Amino acid sequence: MVSKVSRINHHGKLEMVFEPRRGFTRMPHVFQQPPLKASRELYEGHNPMATVYIMESSGGMVAADRNDISIELKPDSSVRIIQQSALKIYRSHTGETCIQSIRVQVGENARLEWMPEVIIPFADSKFQMETNIHVDKGSKLLWGEILAPGREKRGEVFDFTSMQSSMKIYHEKELVAFDAIHFTPETMHYGQLGMLEDALYIGSIWLVSDTAKELDLRAIQEAMQVGEGLRAGITRLTGNAVHCRFLGVDQWKLQQEMKRVFSDLAARM
Repeated sequence: MVSKVSRINHHGKLEMVFEPRRGFTRMPHVFQQPPLKASRELYEGHNPMATVYIMESSGGMVAADRNDISIELKPDSSVRIIQQSALKIYRSHTGETCIQSIRVQVGENARLEWMPEVIIPFADSKFQMETNIHVDKGSKLLWGEILAPGREKRGEVFDFTSMQSSMKIYHEKELVAFDAIHFTPETMHYGQLGMLEDALYIGSIWLVSDTAKELDLRAIQEAMQVGEGLRAGITRLTGNAVHCRFLGVDQWKLQQEMKRVFSDLAARM
């Protein structure tokens, strides 16, 4: 029996628009509705790339909470988005689903990096995430995400009710990547061959760039520090796109290797 708990649901909204001004990428428009917040633009020396941190001030999402994030890069903008911390999905006391929607538009000759962070579904939680990214001609995208099985250190491993993730990337209006994940632990056996087997964490890095076709994927694959509970592979997609998938037993090890590969790909874009 699902207990009914009276609570005001959060509907976080974050809209960010970036454009180049006086040699640097600025954020002239930002709309914030709690619990979502964005930092001001930060810069490394004379590098025109704007770094912005996204924060979720409530500490996590609970049944029926919703986050809507919209990011628009005007032509020639250069932006790095960093999530301040892992996204926690708390128990669904009402049986309702938490929803996060991300919409991204990368204008011509712009560059966007979304640093990978962990999504942690607690026991009895329900989560649905939809990410839609449109990349225009001459633009560059580097995007990462990590899905956890739960609070592993507390013994919560695939104890959530459901988790859905849908990722779509369009390059010059052509769909070049569609990745759908739907976990329902009560009806799935993750240890089976062809499923996760012994892995607990799933990581992905997506690259879209005109330089993707020049990347030596074999060299990148051979340089990956895999083994001892970590597996990884890299695949070339259509539309100047590349996808890296990571499966790991240990979150820290997977996250460190993903950050290394992310930085390596960022330098090659």
